[in-house]
Amino acid sequence: MKTKLIGIGILFGVALTLILGAAYVVQSTFHAPYMLVRAVTEEDTALDLTSEGNFANKPAGAVKLGAARTREGLHNTLILAFCGGNAADLIFDYKVYGWRSTNGPAEVLCNGRGTLGTQAVVLYPHDFSAATSKFWADTLTVITRWLKGVTTTDSSGNNEIGKLGLDTCGIEWFYVEITNIDGSGEATDITIYWTFM
Repeated sequence: MKTKLIGIGILFGVALTLILGAAYVVQSTFHAPYMLVRAVTEEDTALDLTSEGNFANKPAGAVKLGAARTREGLHNTLILAFCGGNAADLIFDYKVYGWRSTNGPAEVLCNGRGTLGTQAVVLYPHDFSAATSKFWADTLTVITRWLKGVTTTDSSGNNEIGKLGLDTCGIEWFYVEITNIDGSGEATDITIYWTFM
């Protein structure tokens, strides 16, 4: 009888753990804030894959996914959003790289062009500081180089916040390279945010 009660208790404990774990997964998504990747005020020098494609040469602005997650490995979809200045309809180009663990080579996940829309940033999400003449990118075209696929919410623009979604299965680090800013018809600066789902 005592053995049977112990067995029932163990089963109950396992069931409770699974239920609570499932509840946590469901509830955790809306707790995911927009986190700063980096602010770019001058266009980046493109990563030279002929000589800098190894893990040790990843740029200083690379972000480790696991370090900022609430639970390692729980969320596989990386969401990227871009904002910048200083008017709507200005453009910029982006490229997203990924690295696997401590010895993985740089892998190009996707690249494309962004266009700023009319939705104002108002306050920067990471520190709530005021943003003047800064607008969210509403158009994000994408050329995917990733087997798991890359999606965009807006390839033609709607004056809201456009987002990129990447399945990061197997990727531990990522970096977003920004080019074609500060010229005629181009954004003056770009700030990149990430979150997950």
